[in-house]
Amino acid sequence: MGWVGKLAVGAAVAVVVAGVAGCEGGGGGGGAPSEAAAKPSVTPAPPLVITQEEAEKVFSRYERERRTPPQWKDADGIAEVTTGPLLAEQKTETFLRKARGDRDGSVSGLVNPSFVLPAERDQPSYPRSFAVFSKAAGREDGQVAAVHYFVQEAAGGEWKAAVESWVATAGTVPLGFDDVSPLASLRVQLRKAPVAAASRDAAGAAVLSPTAEADRGVCGRYAEYLSFTTPDGEPDSEEFAPGPLTDEAVRELNARAEEPKLKGLARYTYAHEVTGPQLPVLKLDDGRSLVACPLLRAEREAGTSGDVTIKLAEPSDLSALLDAKGKKWSRTDSKLSLTALIELPPAGTPGPAEVAACNCARPQLLEATGVRAD
Repeated sequence: MGWVGKLAVGAAVAVVVAGVAGCEGGGGGGGAPSEAAAKPSVTPAPPLVITQEEAEKVFSRYERERRTPPQWKDADGIAEVTTGPLLAEQKTETFLRKARGDRDGSVSGLVNPSFVLPAERDQPSYPRSFAVFSKAAGREDGQVAAVHYFVQEAAGGEWKAAVESWVATAGTVPLGFDDVSPLASLRVQLRKAPVAAASRDAAGAAVLSPTAEADRGVCGRYAEYLSFTTPDGEPDSEEFAPGPLTDEAVRELNARAEEPKLKGLARYTYAHEVTGPQLPVLKLDDGRSLVACPLLRAEREAGTSGDVTIKLAEPSDLSALLDAKGKKWSRTDSKLSLTALIELPPAGTPGPAEVAACNCARPQLLEATGVRAD
């Protein structure tokens, strides 16, 4: 079954029938079974970290805030429904939209949510988390789905969205931003091959990887892989399968410094680190595991010599944060947020990791500083 409609069944039960016939006295006659033997033994499903009903309310609350036009948004409202990387992203994006005078700022509604809810036994301590896959309104039959991870920091605390991305779920999807952008907030690039549906056990609980801590190590390795100074990024990797979000992404980042307008006089330095909460590693129906990797990029643009100055493109998000109109810079430093969804091969199967989705080429700018040259 695909993503949409494959919902957690929290009320499912496992039934074991004890078919033992009772006997009258000590005789060997076929008497009626005893009352105890006639009743089935019912084992209740293990409790989930959140019920389906509550998860639906959490998602609806987040969706209402997400679709609020930027002129009506404020930091307090955003913080009520988001946390971690997504909170930082949405606060900055709202500021930039207001700075651009973007009064529309409309985004597609999300419908047909499919909830992937872990059992409490798999998340005995806090923070706890669950995932939701959904479709863009009007494109319910489309080949991509939004994915959100929600986190509860402490017992009784509010559930808030911490990470947002998109995945291909069927067929072959285009990789161009122009094709994906109406669904993917103008940023996320997808691998062509689809991601299999998340696995659930017989009681409807999400099946999590038993080696989650080790699996999350791929996030740090991907962060290291994307960290370099242009043009010295190394595209080839034994750790990651080649593709648009690995070797091609490194080549594109290397090429930024060679753009005609820069004439080879500027260099970019990228340093990535893992950020955000630890999120559940989901087992998929094809035996693979899906790891969500929130990353923070520190990016520096500087001239190759002291007499080189930088003039930023206008209008741009970086120019808006620096109030850079008409100014020249010897260096700019930015912090940006990105999320990669990485698939690991089935346990015991050798092979490289595959990056299924990432906004590596267009991460969300969070903050910026610069050194003026004039």
